[in-house]
Amino acid sequence: MSDNEEEKTFSLCQVFNFVKNMEKDEERDGDVVKRFGVYWKIQLRNDTMGDTRYVYPHLICESPQSGSWSVSGTCDIIVGGNPFKTGEKFEFDSYKKRLNSSYVYTGYFPEYRIGDSAAVEYHVTINKMTGIKEKEKSMNFDDDVAKESSDAVLVVGDQKFYVNKMYLSFHSKYFKSLFSGNFEESGKSEIELKDIDPKDFQEFLEVLYAVSSIEDDNVFKILKLSDFLAAEIIFRRCEDFFMDVSKESLKFKLQLTTKYKLPELRKKCFNGMTKSTNFKDLIPENSADFDSEVWKEFFLKAISLI
Repeated sequence: MSDNEEEKTFSLCQVFNFVKNMEKDEERDGDVVKRFGVYWKIQLRNDTMGDTRYVYPHLICESPQSGSWSVSGTCDIIVGGNPFKTGEKFEFDSYKKRLNSSYVYTGYFPEYRIGDSAAVEYHVTINKMTGIKEKEKSMNFDDDVAKESSDAVLVVGDQKFYVNKMYLSFHSKYFKSLFSGNFEESGKSEIELKDIDPKDFQEFLEVLYAVSSIEDDNVFKILKLSDFLAAEIIFRRCEDFFMDVSKESLKFKLQLTTKYKLPELRKKCFNGMTKSTNFKDLIPENSADFDSEVWKEFFLKAISLI
């Protein structure tokens, strides 16, 4: 196990339905997702005192490993599209697994759009992790076997990856151009890839070589790299993952379709909307998070379901 002090960020979004029907002291758990080796979920708790109701959003963090561990950082909490808490500090460990934030009471329900449903988001920044076992490599790209079968060396950060030019060129337009002599570095014995994290590149190659699979913990890194490296097959596999497996919120998926141009995911998002969809909860804080086409489809869909 190793301590990891590299800053990491991610977001969690959850829409809780039938909030009006929650009993006193009832707790509802959102979907569990894995990020950076630990499990996260949003929890919503309801309380009442006389005619006043109180809704408490909680962030839950659990490690799949036994023994001593800790995760610390900060988070911004959004409720109903409006800022609720900013820079909330947390420190989870094997004893403390829940961040108890403040509550929203009845008088503020309209401001935070709490009615029959409630939309809660956590934008998390991890500053330090201890005792979390790092994922083991499924394939080594720097051992004797890799060196014997390679005809190119890629330097990423402080690591070297011994790879096959033809294989990478077949799956990536970036590498096809790189190895065909269109880059200044093409003739060098070792080629440096800048602005890429070696751990992310390791996971990308493992998926490319079909020795590892796309999962919640790596899909964002692989999507970003496959877009940058123009690896179309892997890029579409990431899109399929978001369509068929991922439990990310509808709002988040729509934002992804703008950032990465994912037409099939966009189509599935809109096809899945019904009269019970709370369109207000889908509106992003920054209008630029949806492109013009998404906004157009968004309003047309909302009008068609009235």
